[in-house]
Order: sequence, then C-alpha cells, then structure tokens
Amino acid sequence: MSAGSDYQRLRAHLAFLRMTAAAEALPALLDEATGARLSHSAFLERLLAIEVDAVDDRRRASLARFASLPSPFTLADFDFAAQPSVDPKLIAELATLRFVEDATNILFIGPPGVGKTMLAVGLGHAAVAAGMRTYYTTAAQLAARCQRAGPEGRVGATLGLLPRAPPLFIREVS
Repeated sequence: MSAGSDYQRLRAHLAFLRMTAAAEALPALLDEATGARLSHSAFLERLLAIEVDAVDDRRRASLARFASLPSPFTLADFDFAAQPSVDPKLIAELATLRFVEDATNILFIGPPGVGKTMLAVGLGHAAVAAGMRTYYTTAAQLAARCQRAGPEGRVGATLGLLPRAPPLFIREVS
C-alpha cells in the first residue's frame, strides 16, 4: 500500500463519518506530525480534538439559534452601578445556573427600565454557554402561539415543547 492510498482512505473514512473539520485539518496536521515527530496517539488526539471542537461549536450555535435570545447582552454587560437595587451576589449565584438543576423558578419584578430583560437574556446566554437548551419568548408570543395551535388541536404539543427547554425565559406582556 502506498502512502497516497492510505491518505485517500483516511480522507474517505473521515468523510463517511462526517468529520469535516478533521478532514480539512488532516493535510496540515500530517505535515506537523511528520515535522514534530508526533506519536500516532498524539496525532490522533490532535485530529480528534479539532473535530470535537468543531462539533461543540456547531452544537452551541444551534442552542443559541433555538434559544431565540433577543439581544447579545451577557451578565457581564449589566451595569450594577446604574441599578443599585440589584444584588450582584444574587446575580452571580444565579449565573451558576444551579436554579436549573434545582428546578427553581426565578421571577424578576420591577418597573420598566430596571434591567429585568437584560438579566434574563444574560442568564439565557450563560445557559447556552453551559451547553443547556433554553428558550426565550414573551408571554404575548406564547399566548399567540397557543391560540394559533388551538384550532389545529396542537396546544398540548406546543406547551409540551416548553419543558424540554429548561431554563425557559418568558417576558411579561409589554
């Protein structure tokens, strides 16, 4: 067997397994492995790490799309100095997302403009970064969705999707 046919078979295997990132990185990584005299296991670990990172990036992008978060705000963007009534320690505790594991509900209450939505969106981004499936909607959007599903007999199915996306962020009617 020639090195060329081994290379082509390896590329074919990676393509069959849909390991596109590894297949794209293969030529450069083979050159690097040859130059650095990497062991077979070290080469394989680097190749697989590239694919794992690519799969993880795609997964997180998918989670972010599903979450439907309305803005890119994170908890780091929140100005605690502008809202002294918001306890930074409490928000830091919420950022651990332990409330999700404990199945605890969180309710942000306050007048308009104090940052309730920004905090909810920030927690949503934290959940996505942690690899959690989450969903953001408004109460009005949720009610409209259920109303559209009613005549089709799909209200149960519509509401059944919600528990599969903990944490669920529902903004009040504006």
